[in-house]
Amino acid sequence: MSNKLALVVDDSRMARHVLSKMLSEQGIDVDSVESGEEALGYLCGKKPSMIFMDHTMPGMDGFQCLRAIKNDPHTAMIPIIMYTSKEGEVYESQARALGAVDVLPKTLKPLMLAKMLERQNLLPHQTSSVPVAQSVGRAANDVVIVDNEPVAEPAAPAVKEDHPELEALENRIEQLTNQLQGMNSQNDARSNRSARYQYLGLGLCIALIGWLLMSNNRLMQEMTMMQTDKRKLEDTLQLQTQQNEDMREQLSSQIDTQVQQSDAHNRRFYESIEWALNEDGQFAWDEKPFNDRLAATLSQLAQNLRSVGFVGEISIRSHLGRFCLLTDSNGEPALPDTEMTLANCEIIQLSPSLAESLGNDQTPGFERFIVAFQSEYGEDIELSLSTAGDRRPVARYPSQDPDVSAQRWNSAASRNQRIEISINPY
Repeated sequence: MSNKLALVVDDSRMARHVLSKMLSEQGIDVDSVESGEEALGYLCGKKPSMIFMDHTMPGMDGFQCLRAIKNDPHTAMIPIIMYTSKEGEVYESQARALGAVDVLPKTLKPLMLAKMLERQNLLPHQTSSVPVAQSVGRAANDVVIVDNEPVAEPAAPAVKEDHPELEALENRIEQLTNQLQGMNSQNDARSNRSARYQYLGLGLCIALIGWLLMSNNRLMQEMTMMQTDKRKLEDTLQLQTQQNEDMREQLSSQIDTQVQQSDAHNRRFYESIEWALNEDGQFAWDEKPFNDRLAATLSQLAQNLRSVGFVGEISIRSHLGRFCLLTDSNGEPALPDTEMTLANCEIIQLSPSLAESLGNDQTPGFERFIVAFQSEYGEDIELSLSTAGDRRPVARYPSQDPDVSAQRWNSAASRNQRIEISINPY
C-alpha cells in the first residue's frame, strides 16, 4: 500500500519545514506550497490524502482557499486541517462551519499531531471505516398490587367478671399491715436502749476528730518543709536551665556560621559546575534543544550531585539563534557556503508562538529520560525545563547589511543557540 500524501499550505518556510518533518516522522509523504493560489493549482493535477492550511497568507487567505476547495466536487472530500496561530472557540467554529475537520496550533507537538491523525483516520496504517451504531431496547412491565382494604384491629381481651386472685391479694396485704403494727410496738421498747448507744458513738466521734486535727497539724509542718525544698530545687533548676540556654545559643551560633560557610562553598562549587556545562552548551541549528546528548549530561550531573547530598532543582533553559539559511535543491533549509553574504540567504524570524514551540522541542530519547529521571530521583532532585526563545542573545549580531558575510552572522547565531543550566539547592 502506498504512503498517504499531505499538502502543507503556508507562506512561512520555517513553519512548512517544522510541520513537514513531524508528518514525515509519522510515515506520511509531504508536498508544500506557499499560497492558496498555488494550492488550487496543485490540486488540478494531484489529490492528496489531507491538507494542512495556514490562515494568514498573502493574497487568498486560508478560509477563502478552504471554501474554494470544498466547492469543487473533485476536491470536496479531502480532509482539511487549519494549521494556524489563531485561537479561540469562535475561530474554530468558523473553520468547522466552512468544512475543516480540525484546527491545530502553530505550537503543535508531535504527540498532538499523532492523536489528531489517529482521530481522523489519517495515519498510514488506518483505513476509512463507517461505524454502525446498533441499539438494543428492552421493555418490562412491572405490576404492583396494592391492597387498600383496611385491616381489622385486634379485639381487646375480654375482662372476666370473677377474679379470685384479687381477693387473695387483698387478704395478704391485710396480714402484712398487722405485722408492721406489731413491729412498731417493739421498736418503741428498744428506743431507750439505742439512745445510750448514740451517746457512746458521739464520744467516739469527738475523739476521732481530735486525732485528725493533730494529724493535720503534723502534715502541714511536713508540707511546709517540702515547699521549702521545692523552692530550692526550682532555683537550682532555673540556674541550670539558664546555663543550658547560654550553651545552646553558643552552639547555634557556631552551627549557623558553619552552615553559612558551607553554603558559600557549595554555591561556588555549583557555579563552577554551571560554568563548565554552559561553556559547552551549544547545539546545532537543525538540532532539537532537549536532545539525547543533553540527557546523558544531565544524567551524569544528577549522579554527581546525589553523591554529595544535593537536594534541589536543576533548571535547564534553551536559547535560540536567528540563523541565515537558504533552501537547497531538495527544498530543505541549509547553511550557506562560507563565501556567501546575507543577500544569498534568509534570516529566520521567529514568532513568539513558534519560538516557544521550537525552544521546548524534545527528542523521543529525552522524553524517555525525563520519565526515568522522575522515577529515580522523585522530589529530591527536580528538573525544570523552559525556553527564552531568541530574546536573550549572548553574542551580538552584526548589522543586517546584504554585503555582510553569512558565515559571520551564523557564527554569532551558533553562540546564541545554546542550553543554559542552573543548579538551585533547596
